[in-house]
Amino acid sequence: MTHSPFLGPYPPHSPVAWYQGTPMFSNHVLSHISSVCALLPSKPYVINLCQDRYTFLVGLAAALCRNHTTLLPPNLSPGILQELLSQYPACYYMTDSQEHVESLEGITLNLDTKPDHTPMENPHFSDSHVAVIAFTSGTTGTPRPNPKTWGSMVQIAKKTGERLELSKNDSVTIVATVPHQHMYGLETSIMLPLQHGWGIHSGRPFFPEDIASVLHEQQARRILVSTPIHLRACVMAQSRFPDVAYTLSATAPLPKQLAQQVETVFHTTMVEIYGFAEAGTIATRRPVQEDRWTVLRELALVSHADGYAVSTPYFSDPVPIPDTIQSANSQQFTLEGRPGHLINIGGHRASLDDLNVKLLSIDGVVDGVFYMPEEREGSVTRLVAFVVAPGRTVESLLATLRQKISPVFLPRPLYLVEALPRNHTGKLVKEDAETLMRAQSNLPTTPNESISP
Repeated sequence: MTHSPFLGPYPPHSPVAWYQGTPMFSNHVLSHISSVCALLPSKPYVINLCQDRYTFLVGLAAALCRNHTTLLPPNLSPGILQELLSQYPACYYMTDSQEHVESLEGITLNLDTKPDHTPMENPHFSDSHVAVIAFTSGTTGTPRPNPKTWGSMVQIAKKTGERLELSKNDSVTIVATVPHQHMYGLETSIMLPLQHGWGIHSGRPFFPEDIASVLHEQQARRILVSTPIHLRACVMAQSRFPDVAYTLSATAPLPKQLAQQVETVFHTTMVEIYGFAEAGTIATRRPVQEDRWTVLRELALVSHADGYAVSTPYFSDPVPIPDTIQSANSQQFTLEGRPGHLINIGGHRASLDDLNVKLLSIDGVVDGVFYMPEEREGSVTRLVAFVVAPGRTVESLLATLRQKISPVFLPRPLYLVEALPRNHTGKLVKEDAETLMRAQSNLPTTPNESISP
């Protein structure tokens, strides 16, 4: 049975993280982990609610030291939490705030910036241990579990880092705008730096000015982990950003034009990440240079049912790819979109993802999304668009869209809105899209489902 370390190759004077503005070196981290280990109850599952990224990683490591598995719910709604408790009754939670989960044992982590607990040795965990279970909510709202072994998480982090041309001697800090409870955030803002000896900024800047401020504070080479929504806001804000070595993006398609703008604004190399809940990150690409995705080292595309799967030594079995892809070879592919995002109108086919990219490329469009409502008896279902575009009119937007897409895909209607109620990963769920429509047409809502990838 193989084991992999929690902390990677950190030089003696390189901090693992910055916590409340104070650098946390390896001995500080291991001291914090040791102190939290002593607080944990003897239960196999924990819900880690810690909002501070450093506190979260300490709690994650302490749970692993006790052979516990961390549950990552899609949100903290009472219904979701109660569903988890029914499936995992031997569960507790940890938090770094005043958060309280009814009918559940919990502990609050208050970490000292100068821990005095005796540091433990760098812990090594079994590669086969299920370190986390990340949950998605399907069309019914029922959480769907996706177990992740410690070994697979380590390998994904190592192989993702190999795609970034950074020297082992480089001092690097990762700043992330995405939540660490989401798999993309966990893989890139915690596992990636831990396995490569890079620093972690423990906060989560949101507004462009805050992102710029945090980046300016870093003395090491910077990596920004973000989403197309955040990156678009930064480009449009015209804030002054320092040089960023690499910018990583996921959760939604990244238009080539936006990628080029980001590279100019941040003086950065833009890397787009492709993954899905069942497997995590499997491929990357440079969107300004290529359309094809290249799978991570030691991964391979294999035929599976009506599509493809990804195979690698750290998966017990090939994992089916939920999107429609065209394989160029066992290592490269082009992405056509998720089957649920493909639409057919009058015999004409299109991808909602591609329509969204064209919508967002229009000057003056701050945010926007195409949406195909559910069919309803006695009514004609038409493609709809919600657009945030201050100063633009519906007529001018439709006129521009006519130059970019087939007339059959013009939205009927196009709604101008002040903002889109995206969730913490930048996605818009069907329930919220229906709520936006109800403001115009008083239609009933439908179950929760993501309509943006």
